[in-house]
Amino acid sequence: MAEEKYFQVQFQPVGKRVKVLQGTTVLEAARQAGIELTTACGGNGSCGQCQVVLVEGCLSPVKPNEKFLITEEDLQRGYRLACGAQILSDVRLHLPKESMLTGQRLQVESSLKTFPPDPFIDAVEVQLEPAALQDLRSDLTRLRDALHAQGVKDEVTASSALVRSLPDTLRENDWKVTAYLRRGEILAVRPHGEKPLGYAVDLGTTKIAAHLVDLCTGEVLGSAGAPNPQISYGEDVISRLNYAVRSPEGGRVLAGKVREALNGMLGDLLRQAGARREQVVDGCVVANTAMSHLLLEFPVKQLAKSPYVAAASEALDVPAAELDLDMAPGARVHIPPIIGGFVGSDHVAMLLACELDESSKVTIGLDIGTNTEISLRIPGSDHLTSVSCASGPAFEGAHIRDGMRAASGAIEKVRIENGRLTLTTIDHEPPVGLCGSGILDAVAELYRAGYLNKNGRFQRERPEVQEGEQGPEFVLVPAQESGSGREIVITQNDVNEIQLAKGAIHAGLKVLLEATGTPPEAVQEVIVAGAFGSFINIQSAVAIGLFPDLPRARYRQVGNAAAVGARWILISRAARQRAQEIARRAHYLELTIEPGFSRQFARGMLFPA
Repeated sequence: MAEEKYFQVQFQPVGKRVKVLQGTTVLEAARQAGIELTTACGGNGSCGQCQVVLVEGCLSPVKPNEKFLITEEDLQRGYRLACGAQILSDVRLHLPKESMLTGQRLQVESSLKTFPPDPFIDAVEVQLEPAALQDLRSDLTRLRDALHAQGVKDEVTASSALVRSLPDTLRENDWKVTAYLRRGEILAVRPHGEKPLGYAVDLGTTKIAAHLVDLCTGEVLGSAGAPNPQISYGEDVISRLNYAVRSPEGGRVLAGKVREALNGMLGDLLRQAGARREQVVDGCVVANTAMSHLLLEFPVKQLAKSPYVAAASEALDVPAAELDLDMAPGARVHIPPIIGGFVGSDHVAMLLACELDESSKVTIGLDIGTNTEISLRIPGSDHLTSVSCASGPAFEGAHIRDGMRAASGAIEKVRIENGRLTLTTIDHEPPVGLCGSGILDAVAELYRAGYLNKNGRFQRERPEVQEGEQGPEFVLVPAQESGSGREIVITQNDVNEIQLAKGAIHAGLKVLLEATGTPPEAVQEVIVAGAFGSFINIQSAVAIGLFPDLPRARYRQVGNAAAVGARWILISRAARQRAQEIARRAHYLELTIEPGFSRQFARGMLFPA
């Protein structure tokens, strides 16, 4: 009798993994993982809705019905029907948004204040004299003269793309239009009264948050979140940089993936707002250094190895067309400056939105994610001090046996009181896995209840600790109570992954304090930002030593501060100037060469006594 073979199936972007028997269909594997795919036909292969994309590994050969329901081009790109494709090896699959019944929770909002608009774009309403045999001025000259008559003092210029659209626009609107200008350059000409719009984006390693903004008022007309599609090529920045370096077309592929996502999100926001792409004349994208390089298709070989030098650290204004963004003809996208290493413009935006650069307290600002950035502000000092920690994707649910992204059914809170276990899931659905906040809670509660020792090892003598395939584990949800029909457990390896992540952040904070001569008791405020940081239980984070003992500190969770900063930079000249100043004044510390980093990292992996 042949030995049964089991293979691991990894579903992106939800970050769920499951082991299944060879020959299991992708649809059944998804069900076992607690992932609901759209299947109007019930999985008999006739509706074509359950499409997935094979990123890595081997599936059974394409069937005739797949050739009928999927285009040849998409088949070449790896698209398959989940109901018919059988798993023949370890595989990595991407789940398109339209194939999923439920999406993941994506943090796009924040509790931070707004900023008064002072836009770079001027909207000037003009009434032109119609063209006539007695007046043969060109359309551009006619518009230029009308703008000067309205008080525009700059020399008025226009791109060839703008000129191509000008004749029809003027005549369709009876020569009464609104021109959007940036320092005299005509970016777009629209019907009278239409307002110029902007597009603000926080491009994260795992998630993208985007906002459509009225540039005149600063009002947010729509917000959207989506997974970063580059995750199919690596969960962390180093994996993606290596892919871009190794593959001849790697950089182009990764740039194309994220540009397509940004353009699609913009289209969704415009439909929500009832607006047109030609109204979008300005943009701002904030990202860590690696993500911005991959977006811009900059070389990354030098960024992927020590000393991790960026191709450019200054602010950039890039034509939207260069980023394949379908916006107004003359639209630009502003990329704010970076601080150094992997501390990018997203951290600059976060510091701006939290006003950490103007704080009168000794303040630490953390943006926790796959890559965690930390800055320290000491009042009276002329600069900020910043570090970057490779905290890894464990807090996003990756490398955790039953880990997943923050989607419906993910365990997000865990409590153990008097031996009684209580769980809370997203949308109060049956549990199918653990997202980052749930993993952190579970480990903290297991330690507090004595199931883990200070080294992070399970106490095997406890009756609730069982032996699993890979060592000791604790059952959070029995199979009969889970939404997937499988046990949900915390394994020894899961605890180790959390220790590595917390060790990196703990060490980053300790080295930052030591390098600046700041005693822990001097810290008055800790601002915690980012999607993961928005939902974690601060008590759990302190309990396991994710944060060192800061006895006088007040913790404040602010949500997606980087996205707020991106909006500020988009709508305000003053905010853009402040962002420049923050980057200029920030002093970057490379942790790996700082004395004591390895020692602090090792200590940070332990749980507090």
